[in-house]
Amino acid sequence: MKTISILKSTNMLKNKIMLILIWCFILMSVNILAQSDDSLIIAGQRYSIQSKILNEKRLYSVYLPSSYKTNPNKKYIVAYVLDGERSKFLEVSGIAQSMHSAYNLKLQIPELIIVSIENTDRTRDFTPTNSLSYLDNENITAFKNSGGANDFMNFINKELMPEINKSYRTVSQSMIIGHSMGGLFALHCLLENPKMFSYYLLIDPSWFWDHNYIGKKGKEILSKKTDIKARIFIGLANNLQDDKRHYKWGEQFYNLLKENKSPDLQVGFKYFADEKHLTVPIPATYYGLRYIFKPYEIDLNEATKNPEVLDNYNAKTYKELFLEIKPDENFVNTIGYVALYERQIPDIAVSLFEINAKNHPQSLNVWDSLAEAYIVKGYTDKAKTCYEKILELDPNNKDAKDKVEKLNKK
Repeated sequence: MKTISILKSTNMLKNKIMLILIWCFILMSVNILAQSDDSLIIAGQRYSIQSKILNEKRLYSVYLPSSYKTNPNKKYIVAYVLDGERSKFLEVSGIAQSMHSAYNLKLQIPELIIVSIENTDRTRDFTPTNSLSYLDNENITAFKNSGGANDFMNFINKELMPEINKSYRTVSQSMIIGHSMGGLFALHCLLENPKMFSYYLLIDPSWFWDHNYIGKKGKEILSKKTDIKARIFIGLANNLQDDKRHYKWGEQFYNLLKENKSPDLQVGFKYFADEKHLTVPIPATYYGLRYIFKPYEIDLNEATKNPEVLDNYNAKTYKELFLEIKPDENFVNTIGYVALYERQIPDIAVSLFEINAKNHPQSLNVWDSLAEAYIVKGYTDKAKTCYEKILELDPNNKDAKDKVEKLNKK
């Protein structure tokens, strides 16, 4: 009996030691993960949606801009990216993030939510007709499952878009970015459901599909439509050595759009002579975003010369982007400080900060910056009013209280 008792005690001790070791491991793991999280740069998150239209599960990734959590009242344009596997998701979200940088004075585009749609059967999803042809070859067996573009378009329009709009703060204007067959699909959306997207970034689309089907369909549809409301960019790669028809058909489609009578249709075109079909996406994405959102861009030199250009900004963006956008608070603030200190034109700085306060009256930062400019100009009463405005918004703001007391002693 003694031996059995000793064995039981020994086993209990081992179990206790094992439990302690497990808990130590868990705690260490949690601590390591917590430390690792601080050093991780996370671009976004991956999700899935069960599509009834396609009868399959589809994966997509979402990138949220940096202000999404800090600015809870702001709504965003969504850019839907095709061929949206990991590398494409990182590529487009990285370009979009870099092009919206107020502090580096390169605010070229608005902040975007990026939704990157992964493939299951890209030939099926991106092609508008069932065809086995590639230029002069009529028996491409890899294309036998082609012709499902309408179903894929309905999946995005009726299932994915509602899910995104329900989950995030979005505006009604959205964008599609497609390369190669993805560009073909985006053109199909433009012709068959032109109100689905407001902005189209078309990168070297597959004009060859079904003997230039999209060009023939475009000629048929675009000659009759006069109400297209969109900004479109077409980027073409140098495929002349492969077949000159690629460039010819692309240029023809561009001319169809240019000749269209829709007053709210704007189209840009760029030929990338140094890029091939597989290398053109990165430069075309940059130039495409830059063209499409050109009305959004604020020129530093123009603003510091004539701040009144910002007063017309809302009307300009509404007319050209179909969306009323206020001048970006941080960017105007940065320009104001450039005017105030770097260029030493305080009157211009005051005007810029006043416009910013008018556009973003709930921001403590704009009132603080305006007060600083007033002090440089010697307008202490006006500066005091700004700090009092901050205290209305944030009664416990110690910095504003201290500055009001300091100004009262003068």
